[in-house]
Amino acid sequence: MTAMRLVFGGAVVAAMVMACSEDRSTFGGDDTIPLAPQDASAETGECPFQCSLDGRSVVRSCTGEVVETCATNLACGAGLCQEPCAAATADRSSNGCEFYLQPPEFTKRVGRNCYAAYVVNAGTTEAALTLEFQGKTLDLSKSVFRTNPGDATLVPHTGPIAAGESAIVFVADRPAGQSSTTSTDIACPPEVVAASTETALPDGPGFGSSFHMTATAPVGIATIYPFGGAKGYKPTATLLLPVSTWSTQHFLLNAWERNTLVNAFVGIGPSAQIVASEDDTEVTLLPNHDIQNGSGFIGTAANVPISFNLKKGQVLQLAQGEELSGSIVTSTKPTSIFGGHECMLIPSARDACDIGQQQLLPFEQWGSEYVGVGYRPRQGNSGELMPYRIMAARDGTRLDYDPKVPGGAPLTMSAGQVVTFWAAVDDAFVVRTQDADHPIYLAAYMTGGGRSPYAPDILGSTYLSGAGDPEFVNVIPSGQYLSSYSFYADPTYEETSLVVVRAKSRGEFKDVWLECAGNLPTWKPVGTRGDYEWTRVDLARNGGPGDTFGSSVCQNGLQRMKSDGPFTATLWGWGYYASYAYPGGLSLRKLVQTPLPPVH
Repeated sequence: MTAMRLVFGGAVVAAMVMACSEDRSTFGGDDTIPLAPQDASAETGECPFQCSLDGRSVVRSCTGEVVETCATNLACGAGLCQEPCAAATADRSSNGCEFYLQPPEFTKRVGRNCYAAYVVNAGTTEAALTLEFQGKTLDLSKSVFRTNPGDATLVPHTGPIAAGESAIVFVADRPAGQSSTTSTDIACPPEVVAASTETALPDGPGFGSSFHMTATAPVGIATIYPFGGAKGYKPTATLLLPVSTWSTQHFLLNAWERNTLVNAFVGIGPSAQIVASEDDTEVTLLPNHDIQNGSGFIGTAANVPISFNLKKGQVLQLAQGEELSGSIVTSTKPTSIFGGHECMLIPSARDACDIGQQQLLPFEQWGSEYVGVGYRPRQGNSGELMPYRIMAARDGTRLDYDPKVPGGAPLTMSAGQVVTFWAAVDDAFVVRTQDADHPIYLAAYMTGGGRSPYAPDILGSTYLSGAGDPEFVNVIPSGQYLSSYSFYADPTYEETSLVVVRAKSRGEFKDVWLECAGNLPTWKPVGTRGDYEWTRVDLARNGGPGDTFGSSVCQNGLQRMKSDGPFTATLWGWGYYASYAYPGGLSLRKLVQTPLPPVH
């Protein structure tokens, strides 16, 4: 079955979300600023064109009348039939044709591991892939594989990825015969020849190189490091954001704070990677703490701007004990930031550690409303605590929660402030600000599967017997929800929990269809306003299949979802002292109209 994708730029979906949300005039003002550019016909009250949900035709927004059916080699984007990659650029979503990616090798204390990318072709034409490193095209002939549903067996794949299908690209590995640095390092499977065995990332802060992946048709990509399931012990995953959605204003966020429990193979430091897609890109960082010297640069004191000139595909890596979360980053050309950690402990003195890496949304794509809800309780305890981190962009940001304020959650925030708070995995909540011009960022976390051996922490005597380990993931703003997703659930993990949140559309909740389940049957309300509902689906449990719906059984592997309304879906997978998470996709439109002030 060909997966459907959202191809009208997210404008209609986001407008539905905002229109059906409770009026904020009683909270802090009107947030009805335009969420996307509008043409003259829209301004005059006429019926503008938009794309059909399957991306194959142009329709009238008010009637659904088909105005034009796109040719088989074209797709609809921004209300026009055009070349598929151009349509994806116009749509500004996580499906795209150009990406940069690099492993989270922030420190040499953690050895080199297998680095892989899950590539899903959610379009209607085949997608051929190209991978480059430092300007050279890499051989992918023995690096691309596929799997069958619920089966981790790797099947070699050659040629383009067919429409609606997926593949695993093994990007990098340590050289054959090179010994591991620690007992938890993991190489790629023996049948795999990774595209590269080179490394071009520094040990700690410094400059490095990113891999450059392009596709002839729009694809969605997530990476995992290391590949191989729980035996990798320290994995992390991230959804990649296409270059066409990058921007020039950011807030840096490290994955977590400095560890206070240090083992031989554990890094201590919060980390980040800033990537340029064009030559002669000047990046300016206004740090809220001192920046340490790095390989090739001299650091700076807190609140003193520092600038770097990056080439196309070059990475500026920052790794140090002092967090830089909340620091402003600007650039003369579009850039992207990957927030990370060498190997984070959550809480910071509790076993065990996992690496952290998430590609962060640019400032202009942040939202003013989010829904937080956790993964399936790892040991059946609905009161299992999980942390969230929230960051504000502007002074005077006021926060409202529904149904109640989570313990430790802030009510007011200032620009660049980062606050950690905790909530039970089943305690779904909505957090919103007074208007769209006071956006926030929200991340959700999984805690370590072990104990706190030397001092009590917020989890007390809780011991999860190694079920999962630290991971963090971007929570998607409600204004960036889409109506269809295709993504890949790693079959090497014993447990996979899919978390789905849907928003009202034109005053009602629309069915959400999951290929292995049909229309999802059971939903729970989020809060008291009635704007959102949530549910979970197990794709894997105890190393076997997940939930059963009639004669159909959900399993790891390629997943396809669609709806007539906006929703979001996030994967959480875990095994013995290992976990990963990433969202299935998102719109990446400009939601914030007022830019940050210049950095001086």
